[in-house]
Amino acid sequence: MNFLRKRLMVLLLIFQCSMLFAQQGTVDTSKSIHSEILNRDMPYSIYFPPGYEASDRPYPVLYLLHGMTGNYLDWSTKGETRSIADAVINDGAAPEMIIVMPDGLFDAFYINNYDKSIRWEDFFYEEFIPHIEKEYPILANRNNRAIAGLSMGGYGALYHGIKHKDMFNSVYAMSAAVIEREPLKKGEELNEFDKQFALKTWGPINDEGYPENFKAHSIQEMFKAMDPYKAPSFGFMQGPAQTPLPSIYLDCGDDDFLIEQNTNLLHIMKGKGYPLEFRVRNGGHTWEYWRTALPIAMEFVGDKFRN
Repeated sequence: MNFLRKRLMVLLLIFQCSMLFAQQGTVDTSKSIHSEILNRDMPYSIYFPPGYEASDRPYPVLYLLHGMTGNYLDWSTKGETRSIADAVINDGAAPEMIIVMPDGLFDAFYINNYDKSIRWEDFFYEEFIPHIEKEYPILANRNNRAIAGLSMGGYGALYHGIKHKDMFNSVYAMSAAVIEREPLKKGEELNEFDKQFALKTWGPINDEGYPENFKAHSIQEMFKAMDPYKAPSFGFMQGPAQTPLPSIYLDCGDDDFLIEQNTNLLHIMKGKGYPLEFRVRNGGHTWEYWRTALPIAMEFVGDKFRN
């Protein structure tokens, strides 16, 4: 019995020592940038990988977006980004990277809204990314830039990866809010969602029964409008290099209320021949699920960084 107790104590000491000497990254939640476009200060959180302080080399970057009603603190607190990213990097499953967690506002969906009163998309490209790449040692090129997010942020990651495909090499969308809607019939009353969100975000109802800018911002409609997929051609014999879409990974829980919309998007993309990764795992629209998705996301974008 004494021998067993001593052995357990030795094993515990070994574990504690391994934890003590494991390299740790840091998260700074105090950062902000003043946006002339949005006419406000925009806070953000940023994760620095283990060994960052002693390093003088540049890093790839992952932009990690929060969900609707959330903010820039969500991923660092509820999402436990530091401990999860440290474990993935220390294990060698992903390369060292900087993770930037911007504020997407309450329900801006990471786009310019209909009346341009909230120009989040313009802010992101004209102010935020230039600020990040000037302020920190970032490998400022497409091959080392990825975007991911949950729910509203999953939509945002897909939207920016598709529309701005020259900016990102990979996209990881968790429980993506790829909203579908039926056209409003003549004489039909607007529901509360339309009154509080859709009209503000996409504009007034048009003759088709859709908010004016809905289709231009719908991921499903964006893919429906695309030509069938052709493998990108490179080389002087084939003309100028074509920028392909980023590598895309859709991840949604089997109990998530958005599973049908994500599955429909899969079928649309497959119908057009576009390659993607699609996984349905056990879980719902919860932080418990998204915390288990973050290591997979880091491995996915990390593989693209390495390649």
